[in-house]
Amino acid sequence: MWAAGILVLACRAIAAAQTGTAEPGPVAVAAAAESAALEAAAPTAAQVEPETPIETVADPNPKPFIRVLPNLLTDLRQLVSTKDNGITWAIGGASTLALVPFDDDVSDDLSIPSSGGVMHAATVFGSGYVQFGGAVATYVVGHLAHHKATAHIGADLIRSQVLTGFVTHGMKLAVRRDRPETSEGSSATFSFPSAHASATWTSASVLWRHLGWKVGVPASVVATLVSASRVEQRQHFMSDVAFGAVVGIASARTVTMGHGTGRRVTIAPVPLRRGMAVMATIGSH
Repeated sequence: MWAAGILVLACRAIAAAQTGTAEPGPVAVAAAAESAALEAAAPTAAQVEPETPIETVADPNPKPFIRVLPNLLTDLRQLVSTKDNGITWAIGGASTLALVPFDDDVSDDLSIPSSGGVMHAATVFGSGYVQFGGAVATYVVGHLAHHKATAHIGADLIRSQVLTGFVTHGMKLAVRRDRPETSEGSSATFSFPSAHASATWTSASVLWRHLGWKVGVPASVVATLVSASRVEQRQHFMSDVAFGAVVGIASARTVTMGHGTGRRVTIAPVPLRRGMAVMATIGSH
């Protein structure tokens, strides 16, 4: 809940910065003086025009819980039919295939997984329960505080988490890839793609689309750390987390289509020698 409260403050600060007014220049001062002179000369003719209401952008996703199924069906169609998502799938898919030959070598070279520390904390933070719970908390806080921007972000986070979870676990059942380190009787789901990576990357991408790079970059750093922790914990191969990131990013772009920050941001994993990096390209819509 405290994270959702911080998000409310961030939304208000960004809204205040966007609605700030500039200091009037010489032309504006001269026009104001002329207008005042005309009003003094003919006071009886002065009329007060009604104030024009400020146009507000309606939340396109006002009921994220009631419309779960209709939203999911719509999002599944758009997930593979838009040009931007096509680019994300192409870059991410190629990067994932490039990492597959190195999966076993990297996993075998890792030390014994840590039972605490930063990597363990990142794994806990990236779980679907935490990510979806944070999305619900953001929506509830924004709704109760009557802060439409925060409620809108929370609704998009919920919608993207539902889409990401559906696609990720559907692919797990279809591919049925075993994890790098499993034990007999383990109840863990299959390895490809990583649900932790997809959940955290979809949250980071939604926040970037709504609040810009100042929030998006730190959120992407956290998502990268979570993805790395899953490899370090030997719960996933590199290609698992790479494609999980692709699923999360594409899902977030699908949900936030049409109400971004005015900049097109494409994020995709890029293979390196015995590792991977994250590439972000920023351009105009």
